[in-house]
Amino acid sequence: MLFSILIPVRNDLSNLTCCLQSLRSQALADCEILVADDGSQPPLVQEDLPALDAPLHLFRLSGRGPAAARNLLANQATGDYLFFLDADTQASPQLLQCARGVVTKHPEIRSFFGSYDDRPAWPSLVSVYRNLLHHHTHQASGGQDVSTFWCGCGVIQRRLYLECGGLSEAYRTSSIEDLAFGARLLERGVLTRVVPELQVKHLKRWTLSRWLYTDLFRRGIPWVRLMRSRREWTNQLNVSRSQRVAALAAVVVATLLVSAVWRPSLALLAVVPLAVFVHLNRNFFRLVTRTQGLASAIAMVPLHLVYALICAMSVVMGLLYPGLGPEHDTHGRDASTCGGSALDPP
Repeated sequence: MLFSILIPVRNDLSNLTCCLQSLRSQALADCEILVADDGSQPPLVQEDLPALDAPLHLFRLSGRGPAAARNLLANQATGDYLFFLDADTQASPQLLQCARGVVTKHPEIRSFFGSYDDRPAWPSLVSVYRNLLHHHTHQASGGQDVSTFWCGCGVIQRRLYLECGGLSEAYRTSSIEDLAFGARLLERGVLTRVVPELQVKHLKRWTLSRWLYTDLFRRGIPWVRLMRSRREWTNQLNVSRSQRVAALAAVVVATLLVSAVWRPSLALLAVVPLAVFVHLNRNFFRLVTRTQGLASAIAMVPLHLVYALICAMSVVMGLLYPGLGPEHDTHGRDASTCGGSALDPP
């Protein structure tokens, strides 16, 4: 086996079915597919999964989180490379062909990941915004080597993954476990390549409250706490220097607009930092204009300001919290010891 395609899922059979069916058009002769049901109610059974032209194995855990589910699957896998996918994604038609090209033409690349495509499944403003922001962030780093990893659509040598201890199971919900894993890869001198052609469609429906909570409490604050613990402040992806300046501009805009409640003339001063903010994010707004139209790009300016404020709040709150403990940064035990029950062991 070249690829072991690993998919954790919990109470999301509909999206999982779409994900698996999207693999039908791919060449699967050198692949196996492993699914971990992490506490679904009712539990998944083999008959729930569509038939594919590849071995398809189902495993079960008792709600231990996606990190533990991925570690279990990595231990059971037999492929040379682990190909992580989220259950709420659809593979692009050339997904596996693209991954094969990377591992055959560039064997020195031991770890790489892709991005969401620019056509999300859900048409709501928040869902489109969140998807395009992720797409733009990863595409802007396309072809570069970064000190992080992404399990939504990421590939890594199985041996390397197990040697690093897998994902930290201290994260019981989806958070920054893949970012922390990328930092441990860096300790071994391994950088991860961002491959822009490696794309999946995101099927997730974002609501405003879910987006705000996730980006602040599951992503932003834990990431700041992790960087504090490691004493490493990254300058890539969505925490680049330009985005730090953009976040500062957003804070100034928000401060002036709030102050304008008492002094309306201050609202005019907000035009300058707003122009700076838009200029620093011009490439993102060009993407939105190209894919969604100018009206959507204008409508997403307030959302992007809110996102920048979340980033600023994450820094402040992350500095007030204690740093993350070592259990969040390392697995604490070899990934090959992960438990779970195999319904159909390979």
